[in-house]
Amino acid sequence: MKKRQTIRKVLLLISFILYPITFLIFSPDMLLFGASKGIVAGDVVFFCGLFLISLIGGRLFCGWICPSGGLQEFSSYINDKPVNNRWNWIKMAIFIPWFGCFLFLAIGAGGFKQLDFFYNRAFDTPVVGIVEWIMYLMTVAFILILTLATGKRGFCHYLCWISPFMIIGGAIRARLKLPALHLRTSPESCNSCGQCARKCPMSLPVDTLVKTGVINHSECILCGSCVDTCPKGTIRFALQPLCYSKKHMKKYIIRINHP
Repeated sequence: MKKRQTIRKVLLLISFILYPITFLIFSPDMLLFGASKGIVAGDVVFFCGLFLISLIGGRLFCGWICPSGGLQEFSSYINDKPVNNRWNWIKMAIFIPWFGCFLFLAIGAGGFKQLDFFYNRAFDTPVVGIVEWIMYLMTVAFILILTLATGKRGFCHYLCWISPFMIIGGAIRARLKLPALHLRTSPESCNSCGQCARKCPMSLPVDTLVKTGVINHSECILCGSCVDTCPKGTIRFALQPLCYSKKHMKKYIIRINHP
């Protein structure tokens, strides 16, 4: 449905317009400053919230609300080249030492002693002076340049420090077999037109994943572009546990690793 994608794009646009207000909530360093003083900063609460949401909603936040995601999707009107999914591991390689540093600082401070939502203006109005505006504009410029250089949502794929929280939540959800929002498919109705893959903002091999009966790729942001593009109605949203046979999982893993 075109209406659903219009609503999604409007939400992403609003989120990006509000980015100067929410900028520090997404910051990768403010939580480190707080941890060094034994303070649970507002952005820590935000990241924990995304993790909990991912247990049922996957990476819905990325596809519908994330301001940097909105910036990247709108920049795809300039460069809509698919990215190389083989390098998705880079963001996880960055996330591990970053999160490890967070824990190390918290332990060094003797553990967390207080909760401060507004620490370093995380839930206040962060962009108030020239220095803050420079930080904000440099961040936006970096995300935009990287995306234009690498392709659709390149920053999401390679350097995003937020998505690993949701990817880990998705892995735990699958392990516990919790009901989750995901995409189911009817492989027998697929005519292999490839429109779903071309429309996917995350450059996923959707036309290949359709054959497995379920699309549960760690980079899927549940935007619904493939659902609304498919002329056969092959792909649909579903909310139920993700249960696989060993044979199904073997095929699924092979197809993800070799798109």
